[in-house]
Amino acid sequence: MASGPLGSLPAAGAAAATATATATATDSAYAFADRMRQAYRGVGVEFRPEVRWWLAEGLNTDATLRANVKQIADLGFGAAEFLAMPEEGADDKTYGWGSDEWTHDSRLVIEEATARGLGFSLTSGTHWATANLPDTYTWDGTTFDYDNKAASKELDYATVLLDAGEAFDGALPRSVKPKQSAGSKENVFEGVVAAKVTKPRPDSGQAPGYGQGTGTGELDFGSLTDLSDKVVRDKDTYALKWTAPGDGQYALFVYWMHGTGETFEPSTSKNYTINYVDRYGIDALKDYWEANVLTPELKETMRRNGRGEIYMDSLELASYGAAGVLWGHHFKDEFRARRGYDVTPYLPVVSWDKTRHDSNTPPEFDYAVARDADTARVQKIRNDVNQTFSELYEENVLKPLQAWLHGLGMKLRAEPSYGMVYEISTPAKYLDGVETETFAQNGDLDVYRGMLGSAHMYGRPFSSETGAVGGHNYYYDMDYWTRIAYLQFAGGVNRTVFHGYSAIEGSEANTYWPGHEGMYSFFSERFGGRQPASMMYPEWTEMLGRIQKVLRQGKPRRDLAILRTDNAFISYGQPRANTPAENSYFMNDKPYFWRDLTLQHAGYTYDYFSPQLLEDEANVRWTRDELQPDGPGYQAVILYQDSLELAAAKRLLAIAKGGLPVLFVNNTSEIRSHEGPEITYEKAASTTRFVQDSEEELGKVVARIKTLRNVAEVERAGDALGALKKLGVEPRVAYASPNDTIMTISRLDERANVLYTFAYNFKFEKNKGKDATTFTLSMAGRGKPHTIDVWTGAVDPVGTYDIRGGHTHVELSLKPGEAAVITLDLKDRAPRTHAVATTADRVIEDGARLSVLATRDGTYTTTLSDGRTARSRVRVPDPIPLERWDITVQDWNEGDRKVNTETKFGHETKEVYYTTKKTDLSFPDSRLTPWKDLPATDTQLSQLAGDKPSMAHVSGLGTYETTFQLPRNWNPNNGAYLRIGSTNGAQARILVNGRQAPGLDLRALQVDISQLLRRGEENTIKIVIATTLTNRLLQRGYETQGGTQDYGLTGDVSIVPYTVVDVSGN
Repeated sequence: MASGPLGSLPAAGAAAATATATATATDSAYAFADRMRQAYRGVGVEFRPEVRWWLAEGLNTDATLRANVKQIADLGFGAAEFLAMPEEGADDKTYGWGSDEWTHDSRLVIEEATARGLGFSLTSGTHWATANLPDTYTWDGTTFDYDNKAASKELDYATVLLDAGEAFDGALPRSVKPKQSAGSKENVFEGVVAAKVTKPRPDSGQAPGYGQGTGTGELDFGSLTDLSDKVVRDKDTYALKWTAPGDGQYALFVYWMHGTGETFEPSTSKNYTINYVDRYGIDALKDYWEANVLTPELKETMRRNGRGEIYMDSLELASYGAAGVLWGHHFKDEFRARRGYDVTPYLPVVSWDKTRHDSNTPPEFDYAVARDADTARVQKIRNDVNQTFSELYEENVLKPLQAWLHGLGMKLRAEPSYGMVYEISTPAKYLDGVETETFAQNGDLDVYRGMLGSAHMYGRPFSSETGAVGGHNYYYDMDYWTRIAYLQFAGGVNRTVFHGYSAIEGSEANTYWPGHEGMYSFFSERFGGRQPASMMYPEWTEMLGRIQKVLRQGKPRRDLAILRTDNAFISYGQPRANTPAENSYFMNDKPYFWRDLTLQHAGYTYDYFSPQLLEDEANVRWTRDELQPDGPGYQAVILYQDSLELAAAKRLLAIAKGGLPVLFVNNTSEIRSHEGPEITYEKAASTTRFVQDSEEELGKVVARIKTLRNVAEVERAGDALGALKKLGVEPRVAYASPNDTIMTISRLDERANVLYTFAYNFKFEKNKGKDATTFTLSMAGRGKPHTIDVWTGAVDPVGTYDIRGGHTHVELSLKPGEAAVITLDLKDRAPRTHAVATTADRVIEDGARLSVLATRDGTYTTTLSDGRTARSRVRVPDPIPLERWDITVQDWNEGDRKVNTETKFGHETKEVYYTTKKTDLSFPDSRLTPWKDLPATDTQLSQLAGDKPSMAHVSGLGTYETTFQLPRNWNPNNGAYLRIGSTNGAQARILVNGRQAPGLDLRALQVDISQLLRRGEENTIKIVIATTLTNRLLQRGYETQGGTQDYGLTGDVSIVPYTVVDVSGN
């Protein structure tokens, strides 16, 4: 019989049912289990999930900030990243980012977090979108506004159309600045380029404005000519005398650099985005913080904390001018030095319609080239531009910022690259933590692989900003958030940062019940005391932290490194039908990148990263068996994109010569945008990526790789599985037969000699209500398997398993949304005689004794590892239905308005909040039914709010109490589960005879209560459930989307007895 999900093993108190922690240390199985229990009984704060905290600028009082740091700690969260959000009704000059109030509040939160053992993260400016600084700051002798060299810059241009033979003689026109930078004085001449126009852009050309036009025009590539050296400068005037050739229409493209004028609020004045291209931006940022924020006392607190960070969210950089390209004072020089040629002549084919990518529509360049033969050359030029931007982002932003933070005892975590043209995987070298998010990446595990690879290659934690869903604030229940967290764990995430948290206190103009929002109320979620489920957060956050602790042990074990360079990573712009995560492409068996699912269904795990990572000689190692043996230990490398960097190809040749298997896969495709065409690749690694790379040389290098015996090439992705097997590459954790519902992730702790595997039935919503998937995990290595109960930290031997062929085989059965943690004790390579199969519910191993557990009368057969079989006749007491309950529904709604005041910095601050009114409604001796159908009397309804009070509007807590007695024939070999029909997604806390039962997994809906039962007397069961606030907020007109939810315990609830019978002597 298959083993069950997380937390479903019998409790330790059922006599003869489980091993105990008092076994002698000489028994290796007991010693291992005891050591693991010691490790996972408690969960350190550093492993707990975290929250993003949106502050009402600097408005909150010190008392409120202290109370909220305490609340975050009391609820079981491990850290808070906090940031300033615009607050209606707050004076930005007094409370905005950069004010005395904001700086004071930042210091106070850090001090309080440190005192309570919490980590903290700061954004690199106001809001979250960019690193930015206020224009009240003077840097390098200049006000920090769009004209400061440390502020964000963009390339802009004007277009002059000339007929055949027409002459231009005069001052070159300036580009028309967008409104964001209309007041700037800066106009840096970047060049003028002439080109023959074979297809003009509509509305481009002559005065007034010399606009760039719309759509995509066409140019003759061979006619692109840099005329910059013909320009004569007289002060601020740049003049050109030039006559167009007589073979058609020509254009002059005149390029200028100026500040973008991108700003963010709240700020004491205006916060301008820093320069992400030149080094000046980070220099200014560091100088500002050193001068205005980081007092000696605060620096000491940060060092003492040890878990402080600067956190950089998704890159929401913007330009507003004609070219759609960020720029820098030294970009052209850097480009020439790195790429070996001048970019100026090619600027017309680099400009495009947007600075930031979205994943819905492909980019539209201002100009294409007329001849197909030139298109490949243009693409390589664009690749060179993207590569240069990527390198400058890494070297001028991330690298110096990280070094500075390390000097402060802090770290740098970021959501790198996406939204911009920067390569997605190469920045990880200069990060201490790589982050994805459920919103932009939509919880799609194939997209996660694109960031996970670099995190694994550099040994970085992989975190996720978790929980932002548009239109669904206060909507999702605890079952949903648990499944999303599990989904991300299966996708490699080992650090969860929930989106988000806010204090209930805020300004008069922006605060209402159930509490101040902080973040835009359109987006979920508010994980705090305003939520009914918050009373259960401590055990829930401990459970998640326990899994995160598992997923940070030792080193990851991955099977395949799939090389792919990506400068347009999937992010924002998901189709509405595709969101949220339960509707993603991945959930519908539609990967973006490696499109064939045969490998995944066989159990292979794989990551994506750029071949350029192989060029990092200081950080990349390999053996004949593994790439990065001290990290993910990839067993083989796969290439499918048609382009490959020459330097990376040479590095790959060295790796392949070392014996590591390499597989080239031809005739593949991938998705880069949802409304664009699929990108197809005919021949893997057949063309260079950059202009200066020699096609001929690349061909020779690839040909040499393909001559090696450990290298193969196939003509379609579906043949990869067979080719890998011929190369001797098998999944480390394989499935006995293919399946499309299970994902695994494994970690190897070499010091402790433990292999951990987290397995998840990931189609939690698509297959909700369907039967469990029963499957067999075949884990490389011989060892005794155990399970970890993630709710309690209990560690128990797996009852039935088989060891053969150097693998340990464990059968599991998981419902959609269920997960299991299996550990292999690799020191115990030859376990004593054990069970390999049983027809009972499960086998329980207690040292040398084997027992079977059954929940029904019958005769059961157990097969042992030495070939013997044992038959056991088992009698089990009848189930005890629990049909009548005393039900108390506690309605949560708006209570009293409260005001806090505080005086400091010469002014009085006022914040308001609303208490929660809690109204108890009793329904004694009732059957289980949704709350909306409970028979409320007129008197009860009169206590509720609304024009037409109804139980359908009630949200809050439900308490269910009933009693039962165990049958007279109950004996020490009996135990019992409490089995629940449904909580309708609400988290539940179960108490039996006043003692709390282990946590309830909302997909298993079964918990062992044997330890808590009393024989011969009445037993009392109390179940408390916590709902969302959806129904009450819908009644109040809140903007959350979706209909009324069913609340309450429903279905059959029963005590399900079991009997444990010793089979060791049979």
